[in-house]
Amino acid sequence: MKNFLPFFRPRLTVKLAIAPDVLAALVEKGQLHATDFRCLDLGSKQIVWKMFLTLAKAKLITENPNNLGNPTLPQFFQESDMP
Repeated sequence: MKNFLPFFRPRLTVKLAIAPDVLAALVEKGQLHATDFRCLDLGSKQIVWKMFLTLAKAKLITENPNNLGNPTLPQFFQESDMP
């Protein structure tokens, strides 16, 4: 029975605050991933959501430099699938 106790212990976590620009830099460099953390309040979640959208947009524009105004949709999206 004593061998099962470690499974019931809560995972250790560190609660900290980080500036959005520092978080964005870590994510952009690939040093931190969305699965590595969670937001503890709605305001933080909105900031992180906007940050990921901005980083994704920048990546699309970088991958399609000749098509700045209208980046191409990924292959799995078709125009007919869009509302």
